[in-house]
Formats: sequence, C-alpha cells, structure tokens
Amino acid sequence: MNQMALRIGDDAEREIARLERDLATLKRHVLAREGSPASKVRSILKARRAREEMIGKDLFADPAWDMLLDLYAAGLEQRKVSTSELCIASAVPATTALRWIDKLVQMKLVNRQGDHLDGRRIWVSLTPAARITMEAYFDTISPSLRIV
Repeated sequence: MNQMALRIGDDAEREIARLERDLATLKRHVLAREGSPASKVRSILKARRAREEMIGKDLFADPAWDMLLDLYAAGLEQRKVSTSELCIASAVPATTALRWIDKLVQMKLVNRQGDHLDGRRIWVSLTPAARITMEAYFDTISPSLRIV
C-alpha cells in the first residue's frame, strides 16, 4: 500500500474516532437529564464522594462498588469506560484500582476489551450478568431508587 493510501486510512480512522466521541457526548447530554436512570446512579456516586469529604475517605473506601456503579451508569449512558477512567472513578490509588479490576474480571463481573483504534487503551464494561444483577439491586433497595 502506498503512503497516500495509508494517510487516507489514518485520516478516516481519526474522523471515525472523532465522530464516535461526538456521538457519545451527545448521548451523555440527552441521557444525563434530571431523573434519567444514569443520573440517579451518578447521584449515588456523588453522595459517596460527599460522604468521604465530610467524614473521611479511609472509613468508607469501597473501590469495587464505586467501579460497578460507574460502569453501570456508563452502560445506561451507552458510553465506554477506559481502564484509566475506571481507576479514577474508584477514588483509590491506580495500583489498588487495577487490582480490583483484576478481581472483578476474575469474578466475571466485568470484561476488558482492547481498543481497535488505540492499542494502548483498554475498555472495561459490566458483563451481561453483572448488569442484570445491578438492575435487580436497584429494584430491590427501593422503588424510589429504581433505575429503569
């Protein structure tokens, strides 16, 4: 393949990636309106961060739950989550977060998948069984907190 064809292919891949990002942003704005299922999950995450700030982070560290909540909300928003984003969402050091991701994979609660456009990035998502479990959890805890 000649250099011009390679350059056109690279440009097309970049444009596709840009369009995917724009579409994801648009979906987030539409789905993030007040009262949407994802916004309810995000409210729980926000409340957890506020509790940590007021009472202390050491007492309430629960990175696996934070990760599951973040992945569930992202799934409702139809948004992909990278490993690094999930580490940030866990609110613990990256090395601790990576260990938890490994544990969640071993427990078959999350999947990891490489990014075909950027070999350095890994996407993380809930397994179908974990998504169903999260839905059942929110149905169980309270009708007022029911997500979908």
